[in-house]
Amino acid sequence: RTSKSKMDVEAPELLPQNSAFTSADGPKGAVMAYVNGDSLNAKYKFIVDKSKVLEQKYKQAELNVQKEYNARKVQVDQLMAYAQGGEMKDSEAPEVEAKLLQLQNEMQNIEAQASKAVMEREAELQNELMDRVSVFMNNYAKTKGIDYIVNYQPTTNFILYGNNAYDVTSEVIALLNAEYEKEQAGGK
Repeated sequence: RTSKSKMDVEAPELLPQNSAFTSADGPKGAVMAYVNGDSLNAKYKFIVDKSKVLEQKYKQAELNVQKEYNARKVQVDQLMAYAQGGEMKDSEAPEVEAKLLQLQNEMQNIEAQASKAVMEREAELQNELMDRVSVFMNNYAKTKGIDYIVNYQPTTNFILYGNNAYDVTSEVIALLNAEYEKEQAGGK
């Protein structure tokens, strides 16, 4: 009777060679580059332009909210003064209380709707940015023979070290900006 020890495990059948990982000379190294996300956010003109537009929308939404809020606040103050002034009849109290509650709900809804609209616009811009950058990076990586492009940000310790020779941030930003400027000029 023969017994197998724990060390005598059958080797699994090897998978066929994958040309992405090997070459005639042996294992292939992946080509990796990185982009500094903070620099991309600060220098990509699409982001800069859209951030300005979004900031204007924030300000306009804030003005609209303040205008609507103030109009209702005046009504609330008038009702409160009337209720506390001693001229209100007991029979009017439920109606005044209901109107105050309605105005307070309207004020909350105005703020919530404005906030939601701005957040939706921000999400749309974020999605548009991600789509643009993904398409660009895919083409850029294929053109340069790069297997991976990672996002490096000093505030996120995903990459603890990056050799500056693999930092393609400046080139990527310059090419993205050139592409964006061409679009803005109507050349796309």
